[in-house]
Amino acid sequence: MSDGHCVYQGEAKESARYFRTLGFKLPTFSNPADTYMRILAVGYPKNEKDERKLNFFMEHYDKRMKADVEAESNMVQLAEPNMGLL
Repeated sequence: MSDGHCVYQGEAKESARYFRTLGFKLPTFSNPADTYMRILAVGYPKNEKDERKLNFFMEHYDKRMKADVEAESNMVQLAEPNMGLL
């Protein structure tokens, strides 16, 4: 999360791959959580750079999750409840 916005959702072991696809270089011998905190940090009060960073992460998160949600929606079909019995 960054500034209350979800920027990654998935398995921890896949997080490095995700952030690399966004163009971030992740140190080989470092704590991934420390690296992500540094990448996702936003200053307060937020400036224009912080806003661009948040928009970048939200845009990529929305793209990634949209595909996942659509795929899951195609796997599950729920029957409409019969409301006439109430």
